[in-house]
Amino acid sequence: MTELARFFLGPGQPRGNDCEIWGDDAHHITRVLRLRPGDEIECIDTEGLLHKVEITETGDPVRGLVRETESAHYEPPLSITLFQGLAKGDKMDWVVQKAVELGAAEVVPFSSRFTVVKLADKQRETRRQRWERIAVEAAKQCGRTRLPQVSPVLGWQELVSGVKRRIGEGELVLLAYEGEEKRTLSRITAEPSAVSIVIGPEGGFAPDEAELLAEAGVEPISLGPRILRTETAGVVALSLIGYRWGDLG
Repeated sequence: MTELARFFLGPGQPRGNDCEIWGDDAHHITRVLRLRPGDEIECIDTEGLLHKVEITETGDPVRGLVRETESAHYEPPLSITLFQGLAKGDKMDWVVQKAVELGAAEVVPFSSRFTVVKLADKQRETRRQRWERIAVEAAKQCGRTRLPQVSPVLGWQELVSGVKRRIGEGELVLLAYEGEEKRTLSRITAEPSAVSIVIGPEGGFAPDEAELLAEAGVEPISLGPRILRTETAGVVALSLIGYRWGDLG
């Protein structure tokens, strides 16, 4: 059976059985995939419902009719956020892609004292837009039914404020820290509905930075006895969280 191309719908779509797709996705359907009236695609609405849509008109917008609708169950049972220290080159592209595949609902890039990558404000927004496109394509490829978010790059104080807010709202926030040798994920007894994991940049965290996060309520954990690269640590942490509380394994 041929796998149908998948697209995420905008707010208010579909309207009844009528469906419209604009912009880049409309261009992709019409000019790249060269689909025609009568062809079918899969569309995910903002509530996570999966619609099988028959195309009735190509162009911009692409129009179609909903032929089937089902409640898809491809999302983890808890909300997972990856706070990822900025990494050099295309490593962040890779991290965003794999985080989406592993079920992250949100990726939050940040900079701290030992961050090697220095981005001006304009560069930060350009990179965020790039990572957002990567997240959307990864979500389509791996069958997600919720569109993952990519946050603007946070500075250090914004990171601390952000995790404090989440902890105040009852979220479990973890810190993968090489200075923590004994406490692993298996020793945490909580049964959270939302988990965030903080991964340091290539230069790691300064001891006072890790202490400040711990004082804010972030729980340091070890990912094992070996030192992992920043792009590896995020993937390992998400895999462990997905196995411990989610739908992996």
